[in-house]
Amino acid sequence: MYLKRIELHGFKSFADKVNVEFQPGITGIVGPNGCGKSNISDAVRWVLGEQSVKSLRGSNMSDVIFAGSEDRRAQNLAEVTLVFDNSDRTLNYDYNEVEITRRLYRQGNEAEYLLNRQQCRLKDITDLILDTGLGRDSLSIISQGNISNFADNRPEERRAIFEEAAGVSKYKKRKIEAIRKLERTKENLDRIGDIVYELEKQITPLKKQKEKAETYLELKEKLTSIEVNVLVHEISETNASLEELSKILKSLNEKQAALDAEILLKESANDEIKKKMFVLDNEINALQSQLLEAMSEVSRLETSKVEVDQKRKHALESKDNNDIAHKLENLKAILADVVEEYNNRVGRLEETEKDLNDLSNKQKEMTLMIQEKHQSISHLTQEITKNKNRQEILIDLVENKSNYHSGVKAVMSLSNQNPDIIGVFGDLIKNNQEYDLAISTALGSALQFIVTKDDLQARLAIKFLRDNKAGRATFLPLETMEPRSLREEHEILCPTLDGYLGVISDFVSSDKKIENVILNQLGNVILADNIDHASEISKATYARYKVVTLDGNIVNVGGSLTGGSANKQQSSIIQKRELEKVKEHLKELENKLAKEKNELNSLENESKEISHTLLQKQMSYAKLEVVVQNKKEELIVAKGEYEDLSHQNVELEDFKSGKINNQLVIELNEAIQHRDQLTEQIKSKREMRMSYVNENEQLESALKTLRKDLKDIQSQVNEKAIASTKQEAALNNYLNRLSNEYAMTYEYASENYQEELDMESARYEVAVLRNEINALGHVNLDAIEEYEEVSKRYEDMNGQRLDLIQAQDKIIQAIDEMDDIMVEKFSTTFDKINYQFNLVFRELFGGGRAEIKYTDPNNILETGIDIDVQPPGKSVSNITLFSGGEKALIAISCLFAILKVRPVPMCILDEVEAALDMANVERFAKFLREFSSQTQFIVVTHREGTMEECDLLYGATMQQKGVTKLVSVKLEEAVDFSNDQHQGGV
Repeated sequence: MYLKRIELHGFKSFADKVNVEFQPGITGIVGPNGCGKSNISDAVRWVLGEQSVKSLRGSNMSDVIFAGSEDRRAQNLAEVTLVFDNSDRTLNYDYNEVEITRRLYRQGNEAEYLLNRQQCRLKDITDLILDTGLGRDSLSIISQGNISNFADNRPEERRAIFEEAAGVSKYKKRKIEAIRKLERTKENLDRIGDIVYELEKQITPLKKQKEKAETYLELKEKLTSIEVNVLVHEISETNASLEELSKILKSLNEKQAALDAEILLKESANDEIKKKMFVLDNEINALQSQLLEAMSEVSRLETSKVEVDQKRKHALESKDNNDIAHKLENLKAILADVVEEYNNRVGRLEETEKDLNDLSNKQKEMTLMIQEKHQSISHLTQEITKNKNRQEILIDLVENKSNYHSGVKAVMSLSNQNPDIIGVFGDLIKNNQEYDLAISTALGSALQFIVTKDDLQARLAIKFLRDNKAGRATFLPLETMEPRSLREEHEILCPTLDGYLGVISDFVSSDKKIENVILNQLGNVILADNIDHASEISKATYARYKVVTLDGNIVNVGGSLTGGSANKQQSSIIQKRELEKVKEHLKELENKLAKEKNELNSLENESKEISHTLLQKQMSYAKLEVVVQNKKEELIVAKGEYEDLSHQNVELEDFKSGKINNQLVIELNEAIQHRDQLTEQIKSKREMRMSYVNENEQLESALKTLRKDLKDIQSQVNEKAIASTKQEAALNNYLNRLSNEYAMTYEYASENYQEELDMESARYEVAVLRNEINALGHVNLDAIEEYEEVSKRYEDMNGQRLDLIQAQDKIIQAIDEMDDIMVEKFSTTFDKINYQFNLVFRELFGGGRAEIKYTDPNNILETGIDIDVQPPGKSVSNITLFSGGEKALIAISCLFAILKVRPVPMCILDEVEAALDMANVERFAKFLREFSSQTQFIVVTHREGTMEECDLLYGATMQQKGVTKLVSVKLEEAVDFSNDQHQGGV
């Protein structure tokens, strides 16, 4: 290996970039004082890691950067590169050529090291050249100061050069590193020992707590397995019981409602009957008064008629035949009265027949009307049943949320216990009916999103769903909901477009606290009147927004369209609206049913009255038929008597009212008719009242039975309601225990804990396990994890402690081994150098003797080196008493002795022979030539004897003040050229 070239730029006096080429052998660098030739050796030392500014002949590291001159500006960068030929792999680097570069920037004094143009550390370079003889403190760089100080140095200071020669520097460095590592290991061992001690103090109580916690968990797991099964069984049974109770209660409530309604109806009917009875009583009393008067009038008129009839009879019975005319007059008067009475009764019969026909027809009409009312009531009842069924379905959908996703229902089941779960978004908003479809379409699945107070509640709810495998849900935390809106330019543009109605959030109302949620979901959704205008609005806004129409069509962001027939039943908004309508319609139907029932009741009462009236008319008609027949017979008798006496036929027309004075008969007929009418009315009303009395008695009896049944049902309802309340309380208790103690939903528990158990034994075992758990007292469940952590840490730390102890032993062993190697290497090399030193010294001094000695032979690793030399003819006890030239020659003798024992690939000698005389310079130069076959020498000199032995000379000059220039001359070529010139001259 040898140094091929040095590239310098901005280093000290080398302002320009300079490449100094070298070759094996001896290269000399010559020039006058101050021309910068020694800067080359400084550059090599600097690249190889010299950190001492004083050694580089400066006061600050930035002094190595070209500082400028009268004609040149200062440089901002100093860079030096050493290029080595590494074909023989002296350097442990797998390249034939190795470049080592060091840079220094003036700004910030930032330094860089590069190895083959790749950035590296100074340590990498130091390790690379270690024990190769190229170190900055090795024999590779020897200056005049090193030579002059060699004799004057303390023995301990001389040791370094011998260590480098012995090749123990790397061992020494490793030993220093090992010692540092040993110290760090001891520190770590002490620190870890303290930690291990503290951990040992923690482990024992933690172990007890851990065992207690494990016992608790084991009991808890067993308890969970059994009690969850028990709870599932209890909840299942309670649910079944509640369902049965609910069915019974529903049936009882329906019966109670039916009884209440029937009692109310019968009470109302009974009250109505009582009112009618009261009215009838008043009417009968009034008619009786009238009847008394009518009877009195009939009696009076009948008395008068009897008197008249007796007079007529007396006249007819008279034996005076001269009074024939008078007899005929009386017979005629009698016949006229009979005719009047007969005609009156016939008229009454015909009138009664007509009344009978009218009443019969009216009764038929009433029967048809009653049938129609029954049909209407039946239809209304069916309609009410249908609407009640729909109402139950809608209540289940809207209030019980049966069609919600399982995750939403699971979370909302917790909302009663957690006010931070605010509600389902669709349930929290309100709007006018005309926007139902548009808002439902715009929100879609967001109708079932759950609004929470904050992000934490949402995450806790998600954990609950995940732990219980209860489904999924989407959450809208109030604190993270950012409002959305149209861009400012679109807020101005959109109102000018056809069909634009606004943003949908404007058509929704709610509690102010969820305003941001509404704006987040609907603040940038546009409402249009139809799909054509919606498409135009989307185009005008570059399809940035969703546009929804009133009939549920959508122009999506990006311009795609969604439309067709919407499933309105899936929207909670539309379901709520339908529920409101169904409730309102049910109310209308029930009111209408009540009205129809009242009208039916009135019709039935009226029909009943007609029936009674018809019956009385039929009875009156039958009586009148007998009276008419009697009167007809009387008429025939009277007519015959008159015709017998008058010997002429009688025309009954002549006996009509008005032609004959029969006013008394007419009045009597009217009085009798009036009396009969009153009698008929009184009988009808009395029979009506009697029917009402019977109906009242039946109603009272029915009411008594109904009230007893109602009381029994109410008692059953109360009993079942109390039982249901107890069951609900038990169910809530079971569910709360399942949720609070085991963080499970019933659905999850029923899926995973369905074992057949003897419930009595299971309940007993649950009680036993709970007592055992309570007996444990306070349990630190974290102790298991803490113990594991502390135990693991203890094991790790103790393992590290054992590893450190083992490492410490290995380091000590390695140090001992390195000490043995260093002692052996140093001693061997020392003996060889001592031998060569005497030979070289004798050759350079022309005799005498030289020896190097240990200052402390018992401590080879740290001993200093003394030099004991005796030049020929002199006896000097102390090396410091020699002259400067002698000291230099002694140092050079030692240098060459070391080179004989341990050749180095390169050596820079900076004016080391300056103090020697001419003869010694020549000896020095011959030694250089002798060693040049194995060591590359770069000699900074101004001695001719040295120059003569150089293979290549560089002349250093300063053509520009402060800037070094180098000129090279190969001496062989120069000699050949000189000989050629000389021969040509001859």
